[in-house]
Amino acid sequence: MALIITPENRSFLSNNKFEFVLRRIPNFTYLVQSVNLPTLTLGSSSVNTPFVALSIPGTQLSFGTLSLTFMVDEDMQSWYELYDWMWQLGNPESYDKRGRLSDEDDLINSVTSDASLFVKTNSNNPNIKVVFKDVYPVELGELPFNSTSSQEFLTSTVTFAYTYYKIEI
Repeated sequence: MALIITPENRSFLSNNKFEFVLRRIPNFTYLVQSVNLPTLTLGSSSVNTPFVALSIPGTQLSFGTLSLTFMVDEDMQSWYELYDWMWQLGNPESYDKRGRLSDEDDLINSVTSDASLFVKTNSNNPNIKVVFKDVYPVELGELPFNSTSSQEFLTSTVTFAYTYYKIEI
């Protein structure tokens, strides 16, 4: 007797049905063009036996970096808000590395921010929420100005580090 299993949901996930919300910079949401759900790695250990080395699951998760591509608005606000956040974290002009930043949950002046990736259905309804805890920028991409090319709208990239992410269905 053959076992017949049909998936409950036969709709496939679209790569353009998402919304990324960075709590610290709410307007950034409308400019995000792409985001990659980071890798998740579970370490493993090896136990030697007389016959073979056995692999056993570890107990520590490792999360990859969170990378986004975003449009840059004419006033460069989207890029500058990230730049200013990074500048305050690593201020090269003084020993005051955090400036006005605090560890408190202050929306504008916090060291870190929570972020959410909403994955939507094909009907554009929120379906899955990925919550990133304690996000902060670690790399802000270049802005390639070029007077010899045809007019294009500038995009940049940003890479965030964070504590962990969890999935809410």
